Amino acid sequence: MAFDSLQHEADCCNENNPNSRTRIHYGVFLEHREGCLVDRGPCPVTPTHEDYEEFDIRPAWVRFSIRHWRWSAVPGGIFLLALISPTDNGAEMQQQIVAARGELASTKAQLVQSQHAERTASAQARVLAGTSAEQANALNEANQTNEALKLDLEAARRVIKGLNAQVISSNETRNAMEASLAVANQSLAEKRDKVEQSEHELAMARQVGDANARRADLAVTERAADLQLAVAAAKHANEALDLERARAASAASDVDVARQERDAARHTSADLSAALEQERQKVTDMSVVLTAARKAIDLVKVQIARRTAQIEHAPRTRSTTVSLAGRNGQPARQTGLQDKNKAKIARSPKRVLVATTITLPDALLPTPAR
Repeated sequence: MAFDSLQHEADCCNENNPNSRTRIHYGVFLEHREGCLVDRGPCPVTPTHEDYEEFDIRPAWVRFSIRHWRWSAVPGGIFLLALISPTDNGAEMQQQIVAARGELASTKAQLVQSQHAERTASAQARVLAGTSAEQANALNEANQTNEALKLDLEAARRVIKGLNAQVISSNETRNAMEASLAVANQSLAEKRDKVEQSEHELAMARQVGDANARRADLAVTERAADLQLAVAAAKHANEALDLERARAASAASDVDVARQERDAARHTSADLSAALEQERQKVTDMSVVLTAARKAIDLVKVQIARRTAQIEHAPRTRSTTVSLAGRNGQPARQTGLQDKNKAKIARSPKRVLVATTITLPDALLPTPAR
């Protein structure tokens, strides 16, 4: 009966804690030494893991007997001792029952302590799991921040490549404009040479016209003298008069020819003066066009200088923003997004292209090679 009561109390204790992984297996190792029962102390607490029992296909009482063969022999020993012991040992049996109950109480206290330790371990495991999750989240955020920074770096590299291409195209445009300006200067020099040559020809024509006029005047003077001599001679002789009349007629025709040549020389001089005035007007127009081209080139140079200053100013602004964000303790992801937005704001004015059209006259356009 003592064994049955102890077994019943132990079963109640285990039923009150069905979810605990640590169960209590009790036993009282008793010996019959010199005619009395000796208690060797409280039964130890043996922890068992239910996960291992799930994979064992043997019955529970077989597993319990194999693992706790010492405690499995205790009930049989108690039963045998109860049969062998005399009937007048009831008081000692009651004392053993009281002692077993005390041991059971101590076992319950140990169970409570083990459950408390298990709860503490579970809490620590949950804390460690939460810390691990936080570390994993922080690592994921750091990886996302690194990816965002990599994307920003790639975007910045693409922008720099685009700006380099724009600078190269601007240089090519400037070189083309310089080549056009050189061609225009060459054409202007050729026009100046032509004008100087025309002026020289006009001077030569004027000299020829003056010489012809002097010759005509001299011829007129000579013809008048000859006429006077002829008239005087006519008075003296009729034959000489006819001859002098013929000479006078021929002289008159020569005078007409000289006058016509003089008039033609005057018309030629007027035409040359008009042509010279037109050439001067063309030179003035080409000077105005050349001045406009130079102003356009200066404007393009100023725009290129502004774009270069903006390109140099954008990386400094980005690095300053990143350092300030790091000092203020802002999250890395928010700093990356702010840098990305600032990079977009800084890049937007750089994409504006200023188209400048320079219209050159036909005289300044390059002539095709023959």
